[in-house]
Amino acid sequence: QFANIMYARGEMGKTKEQMEEDKKAILSFRVKPLEIEGLTVEQLRDMAKKLWEKVVALESDKYDLEERQKRQDYDLKELAERQRQINRSRALKKGLDPEALQGKHPPKIQVASKYERRTDRRTFVDKRDLFSGGLEAMTDAEMEKMWEDKMNSFKEQSRGQLPKWDPENPKNKQVSHIRRLEEEDDDEELVPVFEPPKPEPPKPAAPPPKPAQQQEEEEEEEEEEEEEEEEEEEEEEEEEEEEEEEEEE
Repeated sequence: QFANIMYARGEMGKTKEQMEEDKKAILSFRVKPLEIEGLTVEQLRDMAKKLWEKVVALESDKYDLEERQKRQDYDLKELAERQRQINRSRALKKGLDPEALQGKHPPKIQVASKYERRTDRRTFVDKRDLFSGGLEAMTDAEMEKMWEDKMNSFKEQSRGQLPKWDPENPKNKQVSHIRRLEEEDDDEELVPVFEPPKPEPPKPAAPPPKPAQQQEEEEEEEEEEEEEEEEEEEEEEEEEEEEEEEEEE
């Protein structure tokens, strides 16, 4: 790209004679001479026909390119007109001049009405400072000034009124001793807020399961005991019946 720029600068500095010489050299390189020596009439006709076809093709391409250029120029004009209409409507919506957005740069900020008679000579910075701050800035400045005044007056008053601290004074020693005792009492009264849970006693292990033979023997013993109890009950009932019969006799 830099080489192209330097070449263009060199071309601009040439004279007309130098330009004509360069043109002739380029044409001699591009347009080669026709080799027609020793050709017959038929060969000359064929060569002329080829040249005519080439000229027709070039003319048709030239016509197509010209028509394409015209169409593109029309499209560009139409797009430029659309862009102008869009910028015009956008400027009207913002309350600006219709031609304000037509230039290369955006319009200047309007800080005064255009209907004023007197021209405002102030710069943009001066006009901007008029709108910065306001009531909030004024109240903040007043509060800051009031705080500084009160702080200065307090420092000036408190310098002579506050007594100097003397640790050797017996009254100060008594006060420090009382404070130390109060702190010790507070430490003793402190109760732990959280106590760890006590460990639970271990549960007794379950008895091991009995074998099947032992279970059968126990069941047989229980059945025998039940039979003996039933026999005893029957004997008691018989004795009671006999006693009742004897009493009746």
